[in-house]
Amino acid sequence: MKDNHSKSFVEALRANDLETIRKIPKSDLHNHFTHGGNREYIKKRTGHEIMPLTHTLKSMDEMHKWTSDNYGPNFNSIEMRKLLIDATFVQAKYDGIHILEVGEDVWALNEYFGNDIGSLISAFKNANKSFSPETKLRLQIGLSRHCSIPYLERVIEPFWKENAFYSLDLYGDEMAQPIENFQNIYAKAKKNGLRVKAHVGEWGTVSDVVKAIGLVDINS
Repeated sequence: MKDNHSKSFVEALRANDLETIRKIPKSDLHNHFTHGGNREYIKKRTGHEIMPLTHTLKSMDEMHKWTSDNYGPNFNSIEMRKLLIDATFVQAKYDGIHILEVGEDVWALNEYFGNDIGSLISAFKNANKSFSPETKLRLQIGLSRHCSIPYLERVIEPFWKENAFYSLDLYGDEMAQPIENFQNIYAKAKKNGLRVKAHVGEWGTVSDVVKAIGLVDINS
């Protein structure tokens, strides 16, 4: 069955047949929920339209500007954060996603969830159950690369105490600081049984990718 799905998927890709692609069971192992939600659902619930990208972004600054223009303060509340999570699972169901790896950045625990890790976890599990129960959730811990290591080590503490998380990902401006600064965090993540990932090579070089793999033994 898996081989048949793979063959159908490849054929649908070649034919640019999006409807068939959506019907084939698949995994989404990298989803930033704030930008991965169903735009029609968001518009219906808020009246706010998220405009699609019309060109390739050339820098992190361009990405931040698009984010600011389309989201900005409109979604800067716990209610809107949860709505974006809901919208992610609406999209997952629409796209036929059977495994979804998605999560929250550690800084958001205080910003949106009042430092209540249980509330954060429940927001994802409840959205999963309500909007796409057939999707298996792999909950992820997110790290913004521009944040200082002492800050990240402090705010990530509540996450270590929970077994609901599957993976850890480092993202943002990879030029902000070298990946070796994160070695201790990665070591603790692996000790806690988490898969570890990192955004590397988006703006950097092949050498950056090789170094990251060697330093933190990143999982594919």
